[in-house]
Amino acid sequence: MKLLKPAHIPMRLAPIFLGAAIALGACNADKSEEPPYEPAVSVAVQGFSLTANSKVLANLDSVYFSIDLDHAVIFNADSLPVGTAIDKLVANITFPAAVTSATIEMTDGKTRTGVIDYKESPKDSIDFTGNVRLILATEDNALSQTYTLKVNVHKMVADSLMWDKAAIAPLPSAAPQPKEQRTVTMADRTLTLVAEADGSYTMAQTAEPASARWQLATVNFPFTPQVRTLTATSQQLYILADTGDLYTSADGSQWSATGANWTTLIGAFGDAVLGIRPDAGRYYHDTYPRPASYTAKEIPADFPVDGLSNFNTFTSAWTTEPIGNFTGGERQGRVYGDTWAYDGYSWAKISNTPLPEMQDLTVVPYFNYRQTATSWIQTEFSVLLALGGRKADGSVNRTVYLSYDNGVNWMKAESLLQLPNYVPSFYAADAVVSTTRKEASLGAHWQNRANTKAYDVRRIHYFVDGSDVEWDCPYIYLYGGMDASGHLNPQVWRAVLARLTFAPLF
Repeated sequence: MKLLKPAHIPMRLAPIFLGAAIALGACNADKSEEPPYEPAVSVAVQGFSLTANSKVLANLDSVYFSIDLDHAVIFNADSLPVGTAIDKLVANITFPAAVTSATIEMTDGKTRTGVIDYKESPKDSIDFTGNVRLILATEDNALSQTYTLKVNVHKMVADSLMWDKAAIAPLPSAAPQPKEQRTVTMADRTLTLVAEADGSYTMAQTAEPASARWQLATVNFPFTPQVRTLTATSQQLYILADTGDLYTSADGSQWSATGANWTTLIGAFGDAVLGIRPDAGRYYHDTYPRPASYTAKEIPADFPVDGLSNFNTFTSAWTTEPIGNFTGGERQGRVYGDTWAYDGYSWAKISNTPLPEMQDLTVVPYFNYRQTATSWIQTEFSVLLALGGRKADGSVNRTVYLSYDNGVNWMKAESLLQLPNYVPSFYAADAVVSTTRKEASLGAHWQNRANTKAYDVRRIHYFVDGSDVEWDCPYIYLYGGMDASGHLNPQVWRAVLARLTFAPLF
């Protein structure tokens, strides 16, 4: 796509860029492609915005519009919220002084059709529910150009966490009614260990969680495993036996003892695993493999030893090394809601606003969006979502909690992120975030074309070819979990933030 932007047009008023144009195809009505052309500068729209109207939408005047001169389309790539009224909006349009005629034509609108002489009545309202065209012309129609004007509105609530109406697949077990499961990721694979009803064990693995195509194999453990302790680094699997002995395996088929004996396997940190070692009635932090200079330290009195959430690692602008953390847990009948973090050297309780006291939580690193206070710009944040878990009274939690600062402060997530009624209550479930390739086009139909260029912007990996775009959309896959009676939910559920299914803006 070739784009023309006169040098004197302010960037704020005339945002012309390829990615915004591509985003049109993601969540709005189709538009037929037109032959490329280069409109004369004298009839090129220089700026487009909407007049402020708080009764319609806060900060309406800051909605970002793109001017695609090649296709003669003016539109907002980041669509407005579901239900926004767009039938009586006033537009601010700027164009060169050489334009002597500026006409707006409205057809098929919900409340209004007809023609507006924009030069004579620039404050007249426009009905954008139908088809709207802007025709600019110079004297005697020596030059003219017709633009399509679109105010796009989402067809779904962009910031809702959408769950499939039913489980997308059963757990990958070899027989019906499995008793227990644990799902982890190792390199580019997702692995699920299942304790079958007949006492056998099945290890399933897949490179594509969305496909539900698994490779299943029977695992003959030379010990009785604690299934829920299965943990993976990038190269190795680890699990605790019922005796507390720590075993390791490269592929889940052959297991060997490490010589360590732990009461708790916390999680993976780099190429090592972290755990808690009992000794003479006390508990000590431990790691395997142990560095030569490692000195075991006794855990604090309020450090949980059971029912910990999954362990997540992250980096930030304020740290030079990865940080790992977990939330919640239990010790000697006391349930906690704090977040504990590890920096590779020491542990610290980092909670400022902890969760309610819970154990067996599922904590998911994901994304959420917030609008800035003074403009209609949605900013992406990395967040932690806390799902499920058991409360101190033994009941199963259904409230979703959210943290914008890696577990330092937790809050109840907005209603759009809460679990729908059809997703069963659970605790001790596992979550995997995996991407699915999606595509969109400016054209009237979705097309497949050869990818000619690939980009990375923040977390989004995408490919662009002409007016077509493909991108990786992150889905949450929720495996298993126990219900209130302690029975395994033998299902895989899937969720995605609606906004992430729209073509990326870049």
